[in-house]
Amino acid sequence: MKSTVSEEALELGQAVGEAIDAAGGVDLAREFERNPAARGKRVDDLLGPLGIWEIEPREDQVQLEAAAEACRAAGGRLLMYPIAERLARPVGKDAILLVPTTGRRVAVHADIDLDWAAATLRGDSAQLTHRGPLIGEKLAKFVAEIDAEIDEGVPQENAELVIALQSWWLLGVLERALADTVVYVNEREQFGRPIIKFQATQFRLSDVTVAVQGLAELAKYTLWSIAQGDRATGLVDAVALRVSAVQAADTVLRAGHQLHGAMGFADETNISQYSRHSQGYRRLPEGETRGQLILAELIAENGWASLFPIAAGAAQRDAAAVRV
Repeated sequence: MKSTVSEEALELGQAVGEAIDAAGGVDLAREFERNPAARGKRVDDLLGPLGIWEIEPREDQVQLEAAAEACRAAGGRLLMYPIAERLARPVGKDAILLVPTTGRRVAVHADIDLDWAAATLRGDSAQLTHRGPLIGEKLAKFVAEIDAEIDEGVPQENAELVIALQSWWLLGVLERALADTVVYVNEREQFGRPIIKFQATQFRLSDVTVAVQGLAELAKYTLWSIAQGDRATGLVDAVALRVSAVQAADTVLRAGHQLHGAMGFADETNISQYSRHSQGYRRLPEGETRGQLILAELIAENGWASLFPIAAGAAQRDAAAVRV
């Protein structure tokens, strides 16, 4: 496993972050919430000059890492735009969309006018037959109705790539949510002293820090796995990363809301923005329970090495039991 990220990738991530910060940072999410139709041109003008859409993640590991760091930086600023989907585009397409296999057919950012490919979390190809306008609900501001026909058993070669890059975007969100929470608990006082001094707060932050750091290591492992070129293995690792990202998000954002107190639910705070606008990627194309089931099915079919051998062995036994 390659446990470090190249300097080129880190530099691109920094450039993406600086460009978004200069344009307003997290406030861009608030701007796009008021005017979702503006985000396509706005982001192209913002990131296009960096050459980000010229990255070819399948070409080599450096470009794969650059794509991941760009998504991480975008997530850290809550950039509500399909950056992962565009960077993971298959040949001949502008972007790739992950579509649900059950329930209501909706997808994040499907309203943006791009030539979309489509795939499921299981890695099957899908054909988009209709893309509707944004739903516009409080927790689904950037989610649109779709219709899709799934080609079961027909693999979509870039499915594992978009799954992994979306998880890197979520990693960026969680890292920033943790950083903001640390700042807040150092500033907020109770009984005459900062709440960071309370043992309960320290224990809570320890749990959150472990969740974020563990996800970061797993994210790097998944990039290495995808770079090896074995699609079946890469898909299992990408779905495992997604399941871990969704679980970590619950830990991090729940703690962030609790430690911010009542104001953590006010949209004026960034923690509320992180929580609300990450809902799309946390619940779509499949929720946590459905994602775990798909992971178990993939492990039963393809095996699983994993960054954590003991956990992988237990998961394989559980997956075999599910299959029976």
